[in-house]
Amino acid sequence: MDESTPLSGDRRVVRLAIVLGAACLVLLFFWRLGEAPLLEPDEGRYTEIPREMLTSGDLVTPRLNGVLYFEKPPLYYWLNAAAIRVLGLTEFAARVWSAVFGLLGVLVTWRLGVEVGGRRAGLVAAAALGTFPLYVALGRLATLDMTLTFFLTVTLACFWFAHGEGEMRRAQLWWHVAFLAAALAVLTKGMIGVVIPASIVFLYLLATGRWRVLARVPWLTGIPLFLAVAAPWHVLAAARNPDFLWFYFVHEHVLRFATPIAERHEPLWYFAAVLVLGCAPWSGLFPSVLRLVRWRERRSALAEHPEPTFLLLWSGFVFVFFSASQSKLIPYILPALPPLAVMVGLLMARLREGELGASRLESGGIVAGGVLTALVGVFFLWAGLGRVDRLGLGGLVSPGLVIPGGLLVAVAVLLVLAGLGRIWRRRLLALFVASCCIGGAIMAVVPLVGRERSSKAIADQLRGQLRDGDLVFAYRCYPESLPVYLERAVGVAAYQGELAFGISHLSGEERQLRFPTAEEFKAIWDSQNRVYAVAPLNWSRRMATDGIAGARVLLETEGYALLSNERR
Repeated sequence: MDESTPLSGDRRVVRLAIVLGAACLVLLFFWRLGEAPLLEPDEGRYTEIPREMLTSGDLVTPRLNGVLYFEKPPLYYWLNAAAIRVLGLTEFAARVWSAVFGLLGVLVTWRLGVEVGGRRAGLVAAAALGTFPLYVALGRLATLDMTLTFFLTVTLACFWFAHGEGEMRRAQLWWHVAFLAAALAVLTKGMIGVVIPASIVFLYLLATGRWRVLARVPWLTGIPLFLAVAAPWHVLAAARNPDFLWFYFVHEHVLRFATPIAERHEPLWYFAAVLVLGCAPWSGLFPSVLRLVRWRERRSALAEHPEPTFLLLWSGFVFVFFSASQSKLIPYILPALPPLAVMVGLLMARLREGELGASRLESGGIVAGGVLTALVGVFFLWAGLGRVDRLGLGGLVSPGLVIPGGLLVAVAVLLVLAGLGRIWRRRLLALFVASCCIGGAIMAVVPLVGRERSSKAIADQLRGQLRDGDLVFAYRCYPESLPVYLERAVGVAAYQGELAFGISHLSGEERQLRFPTAEEFKAIWDSQNRVYAVAPLNWSRRMATDGIAGARVLLETEGYALLSNERR
C-alpha cells in the first residue's frame, strides 16, 4: 500500500471523504445545539453560577442561588460567563464551550493518533471519538466534564509528544504546554486535573522502565508555570472564605471519593456498562485492542513499542480510578474515551498494514456493534410509539423518534453485513455511519427529556404573572434551571441538598426568609403576600403532610407543578 496516503484509493475521493466526515462531526456537535431546554441539575447549575458572577461582578467566590458554592473551581464558570456576555443568556451560550472543547478534543486525538500510528490511525481515532454517542451527548450539554477531558487529553498527549521528541526546543514547548494544560484541568474540576495524568505517567514509566524521561522535564520552569495558573484562585478563595479549604479539599475531594456522602453509589461494573453502551457500535472492537499489547514480552520489548501500553494505562487508570470511587456519575468516565479511540485507530492501522493478523474477534466485535445499534434503534421505535412514560408522549406516536429508530435498525443490518464481510473500508464506513445516526437520534430525544428535567415551561408561565413583591419558592425540591430562566434567585422551602454548605453561612434571619423549613414556609404561604411555589408532582400529598392548604394549580408539566396561594 502507498504510505503517502492515509487510506487506499484515489486521493481526491479520500479528501472528499475526510471533508464530509469533518462536516458530519461539526453538525453532530453544533446542529440545533440550543434547541433543548437546560436540563436538571447540571445544566441549570453551571449556567446559574456564571449568571450570578456577571450580576455580582465577583469572579472569585462562586454562588448558586445566592449562596456560597465551592464544589468546583471556576474556570468553566468564567468561560460560560464570557459566552453569556457575548451571546446572551441562552441555551446555546450555556453549551457552546462543551461543543467547542468536544471538537478540539477530536483534533488533539487525531494528532495523537498520527503520532502513535500514522495518518490512518489518526483519522480512525478522530472518527471514532467524534461519533462515540456518549462523547457527542456530553459535548452538547453544559457540564464541566468535556472541558476537563480536553485539558487532560492535552496534558497526556503533550507528555507523549515531549518524551519522544529529539529536538530540545520542541520538547521544551510540549513539556510547558503539558504543565499549562494540567493547571487548567485543576481549575476546571480540582485536583484530579493533576492526580490523573501524574498517576498515568508514573504507571507508564514503571511499566516501560523509561525513568530517564524525568530528567528531561523542565521542572524549574514547568512547576512555577503550573502554580502561576492554578494557585491564585485557590489562594484568593481561601483568603475570602475561611471554610473554603476544608470543604473544597476534604469534603469535595477526599470524602466524595472515599465515602458515599454524595449519595451516588453504583455497582463496580457500572462504568463497564457505560462504556459498552456509550461507545456503541465502536465498543464492539474494544476487546480487540488488547491484542495491541505484547503481554508476554519483557520490559525492554515494551519500551521499544510503548504506544499501546501508554494508551491502555491511560484509559485503564481512569476506568479503575472512578470505578473505585464511592461517587459515580456517567460523565466521570469521559477522560477514558480519547485513548480508547486512539487504540481503535491503531488497531485498524496495524490490521490494514499487516502488522496484526485479522481474527474473528474483530468481525465478531463489529457484528456485536451492529446488534447494539439495533437495540438502540428498537428503543427509539418503542419510545416513538409512546411506550416510554418518562418521555411524556402520553401514548402518542412521535415521528421524530420513530424515523431515527427505523433508520438505526436499517443501519444496524448493514453494519452486521459489513462485519461478516472482509472489506475494512466498508466496515469503517458502516461504523462511522451507524454511530453518526445514534448521535443524530440523541438530538431528537434530548428535547423530550427536557419536558421532565427542566423548569423552562414553568418559568415561561411564571414570568408573565410576576409582580413586584411576589415571592417565588421551590417547595421540597430545587429546580436548578429555574433561577436561570427567571434571572433571579428563588427561595427554597423544606429542602437544602447541595445548597446546604452555602445555607449554613447565612444569618438566621436570611436563612428563614430564603430557605425556610416546612413549618416556616407554611407561615409565608398563609401570609398576605402572593406566593408562587414550584413543586414536584406529588406536591398535594407533601403539602397535606406539612399542613399547607389552599394551593391553586397554574400549570403542570411532566416534571413540576406551578402553584399559587391566591384563592381566586
